[in-house]
This record gives sequence, structure tokens and C-alpha cells, in this order.
Amino acid sequence: MQRDLPNLPHRRRFSDASSARFFYLAEKIARIYEPTATQLAEVERAYISTGDYLATCPEFEGLLYQVHAHGSRQIGTMVRPIETSRTGHDIDLAACLLSGGMQRYSGSGGPARLIEHLFIALARYADRHGLKIVRYDRCVTLTYAGGMTADFAPIIDDPSNVVMHGATHASIPDRDLERYVSTNPRGYCKAFDLVAKVMPDFGRSTSMRMTLDSALKSELIPLPDVDEVFSRLLSRLVQLVKINRNIRFGAPTASIDLAPPSSFITTLVADAYAIEALKPHDGPMDLLLDIVELMPKLFERLQMPNDREFWYLKNLTAVNDNLAGCMDSPAKQKAFDDWHERLRHDLTVLVDAVDQSAGLDVIARAAERAFGERASAAVLEDNATRREEKRASGQSFFIAGGSAAISTPSRSHTHFGD
Repeated sequence: MQRDLPNLPHRRRFSDASSARFFYLAEKIARIYEPTATQLAEVERAYISTGDYLATCPEFEGLLYQVHAHGSRQIGTMVRPIETSRTGHDIDLAACLLSGGMQRYSGSGGPARLIEHLFIALARYADRHGLKIVRYDRCVTLTYAGGMTADFAPIIDDPSNVVMHGATHASIPDRDLERYVSTNPRGYCKAFDLVAKVMPDFGRSTSMRMTLDSALKSELIPLPDVDEVFSRLLSRLVQLVKINRNIRFGAPTASIDLAPPSSFITTLVADAYAIEALKPHDGPMDLLLDIVELMPKLFERLQMPNDREFWYLKNLTAVNDNLAGCMDSPAKQKAFDDWHERLRHDLTVLVDAVDQSAGLDVIARAAERAFGERASAAVLEDNATRREEKRASGQSFFIAGGSAAISTPSRSHTHFGD
């Protein structure tokens, strides 16, 4: 996932306190958009039950040996769907067949027959449990209680020695159901995890960690400790970019969806992180700004006839897999460029508000612009909750840039005005 590029000009410097305040805010925002432990358990219970059922279906006669989650669930970048009416999350699942499945599902009609068998088997399960089922080109989707959707994609083991993590390489029906193409969902997750283990070079990391640790511990329900926060920094940054993407494009419609796919932007953020995390940064704020700045420089734009462009982003874990393949129209490409410019602006406004210790109302508006009403509400609610807790414990509470808190002892009082 790493590509060598020229250095970006370093634009700004941030204090330890500003970096801590920003990351405290980022943690709060990401947490309100990600599934709870209970929701994750429900997701896992649902797809494991479905997978156990599929393994016994006569359509596959023992070939199907596992159903596993991949994508955002495995790399920790899940975010809640933009539709306010939905409480569930979307999850990508691979229905894994042994390599012998290629013999059964080979030939000109093999890919279509594989999808058809998966649909028939899952339709019985859906009828039994009262679930909605939809068949698509490369997957079958079930909608569980609460609106959670699970995309089941059948893949056949096909190990390769020419790609990264080729032991888990597989083949999947193409969208036209005429042939098989390369895929490697488990390999992609392993590649992402390797990048995520790169610890960012924050020159003043010791003092910033102390400041961030103080901010995190000030919350009523403690956030993870600082080491855990930094160990999953890449996933948090991906979540922030995806949330902004969702806010800017809104819920997809049946007629048009110009939003760049998660696999595309996740790879861009990870590739940029692999490059930028090794360079000195003051903290997460300027690291995120540099990552976003670098994103559009990490894929190829090839000029085609009629002023069209072909975009290419290589998947290092699969053979000839273009992760920019869905960005195949001038409308989608323009939408990406426009969104990227808006993302840069949204983050700059928020970073400026935090860095300048602006008032809570200014930071809340900037958070809403970048990450939606839920983010703004979380900022205001967090402030109100912690203010009340400090007041009840006999401490005065002051907003430090609208995120991290500073508290001092105060004498009790008996007046209860505004």
C-alpha cells in the first residue's frame, strides 16, 4: 500500500494542546458514527448463523467452508449509514469455497451459476427468518432486523505467488458474470494492518501524549488509553474521511451514486499514511491535513480520447485489480475532485477553530460542516455533560478550545441561576 512521492511542503505548526484537543474531538466524532460493542456482537451473530446455514446447503455440497467479514469491519473503519431512519450498519462478507469449487463452477456459465446457487440458498434462509433479500451482480444482500445489511459475495480459493499475501488470494465472479476476476479481501486487511502498525513521527510525542492522556481521562466514560488511541490512528483517520464523504454526498439513490467507494478512499488514506507517518509532524492535525493533501496524487490519471480520463489505483493484493475502476465516468471523477477540495476546506476550518481556541459554538459549527449534525450534537452534549459533572463535584469547568477540559477546585454555592 506504499507509494513513493515527493515531499509535500510543511505548512503549519501546532501546539501539543491543539493536537490533543483535535484528537479528543476526532475520537468523540468517530465514536458516535461507529457501531457499539452490542451492535458488533449482533452483526457477528447474524452472519455466523447465516454462514453455518450456508455450509450445510446442498447447492455447495461441502465446498463452502467459511463466511467471514472483511473490509471496514475487519480494519476498524465502519461508520453508520447516512440515513437517519436506519440503526443498523452495512457489512461485507466473503462466502469462501474451497479451490475445488472452480471445477464445479467453471465454464462459460459457471460464474452466473455460482451467484444463482448463493441466491437460492440465501432465499430459503431469508424466507425462514423474514429477511429482505436482493440479488446484485457480484453479491447477494440480506437485510436483518434494525436495518443492518450484509453483502454476501462468493469467492473461490485461488492462491497466488505474484501478489502480496497471496496465500489468501481468491477468484470472484465479475460484474457481467462471464468470468472470474482476482480478489483477496483477507490479504487487503493484512496489508492495511501492516500500514496501521506504523507509529507516526510526532516530534514532541511525549509531551503531546501527556496532554492527550489528560484530555482523554477527563471524560466521564473514559476513552481508550493513549497507546491504544495511537495504535489505531489510521482507522480513525479513514473514518473521518468516510464520514465527510457520506455527509457531502448524502444517501445513495437508485438512479445515481457519485460518491467514491470506500475501498478507493480507504486505500488512498492508507497509502498517504504510509508515506506521511514516517515524516515529522506536530500531531494528528497536520498529519491528517497532509494525508488529505496527498490523496489525489496517489492514483494515475491517464488521458483518453474525447477528453476522458482513465483512473488507476493498483490493488497490491490482487491481480490486475483496479481499485479506481468504479471511477469510470467524467461525472464521478469531477465529483471526487470537488469533494476532495471541499474536504480540505472543511478540515482546515475545523483545525483553525481548534488551533485558535475558538468558542464552543464556532467549533460545533465547524464540526457540523465537516461531519454532520451528529458531530455537532456530540460536541455540545459532551461539553454539557462534563460541565455538569465538574459542577457537581465542586470544580469549575472551562472550555479549552471546545474539546479538552481544564478543571480547578471551587467553593460550593447555593445560587442556581443561569
